[in-house]
Amino acid sequence: MAYGNKVKFHYDVPVYIKKQLAEAAKKMNMTATDLLSRTIEEEYERVTKEKESNSK
Repeated sequence: MAYGNKVKFHYDVPVYIKKQLAEAAKKMNMTATDLLSRTIEEEYERVTKEKESNSK
């Protein structure tokens, strides 16, 4: 389900991951959802660039 430019994922995240995510997000003054979205976007960009460099 899309929310603007964000995608809501429907899956179970282990409790210890949720706790770590919430603690890290709090230190960065952002929500856990925003931190997770940013992390996913950064990883996607990294993988995309890696694929492009390997195909050349």
